[in-house]
Amino acid sequence: MNINEEKRHQWQALKGMGFKAHWDYFWDYYKIHVIVALIVIIGIASFAKEILTRKPDALSVTIVNAANTQDATLLHDEFAEYEKIDTSQYNVLIDSSSVINIENPDSYTVANSERLYAMIAAHDLDVLMADKDVFDNYAKSELFLDLRECFSEEELKSFGDAVYYFDTADYNSNGEYDMDTGEYVKNENVKSELIPVGIVLNDNPHLTAMGFYPGVSPIVGLAVSSERTDVGADFIRFLMQ
Repeated sequence: MNINEEKRHQWQALKGMGFKAHWDYFWDYYKIHVIVALIVIIGIASFAKEILTRKPDALSVTIVNAANTQDATLLHDEFAEYEKIDTSQYNVLIDSSSVINIENPDSYTVANSERLYAMIAAHDLDVLMADKDVFDNYAKSELFLDLRECFSEEELKSFGDAVYYFDTADYNSNGEYDMDTGEYVKNENVKSELIPVGIVLNDNPHLTAMGFYPGVSPIVGLAVSSERTDVGADFIRFLMQ
């Protein structure tokens, strides 16, 4: 007797019996199917709810090597108030958990670096803040926007020595990789031009209040693929006030 014949035989035997007998039979044969179907339905409903109710991002900031496990709630709240962002309608994302070790990269460093590149490729990152070594590493890959596109000449002058310039001759794409030293060698045929790509935050009160970068002057810049450069520039203005 095959399985279909067995099922027909069982249904014939259940004729005239009560609901409990029918339910017990159904549950014995179909409980796995029901459980799987419920899991799928719940998963789809949860995913759909997240998509439909997710607030758009007003700003996305990644802070690398902040040297403090404290989250950036205070910075989030102060900037949202400064920019007059309604956080019930928009997200202000400030992630201070990333750690990247340029000298001795480990699996955590690789994972954080890949996440940053993925965010940049997806246009999800607006502002990146890091210590000088990490900032330079990403600047060499041309990941920062020329600040002259978002700040006036007068504004940049007002920042004085805090403006951080990068030489175009140092870009990885314009140099040759030396296998012995593990560094890029400048291409002498490439025109050297200093580009303002960051702002050095010396003894910044906003960061000090968070306990970020003790004894270190981080650099903040705008991601080249950002689609919210106006808000990103305002975040830098906020930090500099």
